[in-house]
Amino acid sequence: MGVESLARSILKNRVFSETMFILIFVCAGIIFSPTLTMRYYSLIASLVFAICYLVLMLIFIKSEYYTQLKQLFFHDLKRIKAGIQSDSNRAKTDVSEGQVAAGYDKLREICDLIDNDQLKNCSVKALNEIALRKDMELEIEQLIPSSYDKDFVKYALEVQKINRMLVTKKVISYFSVYRDGVVRDFGIDSLITVLDSALRMKLYIHEFSEFIQEYIDYFPKERILRLCRIVNAHPEEDWGSLADTMTRMVAVKFHYDPDFMPYIYSGTSNMKTYEN
Repeated sequence: MGVESLARSILKNRVFSETMFILIFVCAGIIFSPTLTMRYYSLIASLVFAICYLVLMLIFIKSEYYTQLKQLFFHDLKRIKAGIQSDSNRAKTDVSEGQVAAGYDKLREICDLIDNDQLKNCSVKALNEIALRKDMELEIEQLIPSSYDKDFVKYALEVQKINRMLVTKKVISYFSVYRDGVVRDFGIDSLITVLDSALRMKLYIHEFSEFIQEYIDYFPKERILRLCRIVNAHPEEDWGSLADTMTRMVAVKFHYDPDFMPYIYSGTSNMKTYEN
C-alpha cells in the first residue's frame, strides 16, 4: 500500500472511531437523563457538539491528513533512510557494471524523495553514458546542482539539442550565473546555443536582457533578426539598454541587408526620440 493511501485509510478510521464515540456518548446522555427536559437538553447539546465537530473536521481535514503522513514518515524514518541508502548503493553498482539505464531509473526514484547534489551528479553521470533519444523522458531543471558542475552542463547541452523546450528559465539562469565556466570548458558556441533557447519567448528575452546583450555580437543573423522582430513588436516593454545595443549593431553589421531595413529605420527614429 502506498504511504498516501495508508495515511488516508488511518485518517478515515480515526474519523469513524471518533464519530462512533460521539454517537455512543450522545445515546448514553439521552438514556441516562433523569427527566424529559434533561433529555431534550442532552439531545440539543449533542447535536450542537456533533455539528461543531463536523465543521471543524471539514476545515482541518487536509492538515490532519498531512499530520498523519508526517507521523508515518517519522515513525519509519530509520527504515526509510536505510532503504534509500540501499537503493542508492544498488543504483551506483548498476552504473559501474554497465547497466546504466537501470541504475538511472533507481536514482530518479530516489531523487523524488531526496534533493542533493550528490544524487544529481550520479544521475547526470549515468545519463551522460546513455545515448539520449527524443522518445526518452528527459529532464534538466530537476537535475540543476547548487554549484557549477561540468557533467551537468555537458548533459544539458545534449538535451538542448534534442528538446529546446526543456531549457527553462531556471536552466538559462544557471548558465547565466556560471557563464565563465561554460565558456572555459565548452566554448562560447555552447553558451550561444542556450541563449538561442532564451530567444524563444518575450518573457525570457526581457528576463535575461543583460545576459543576451553581453553576447549579442556572437549571435548568427537569424537570431538577431528574431530578436529585432520581438523587440520592435513590443515597444511598450522596457528593454533597457538591450534595444539600443541591438539597434546600433544592426546599423553597423546589417545596414546593407534588406531583411533588416525596417529595424534600421525604426531604430534610427527611436534614437532620435531618446536624444530629444
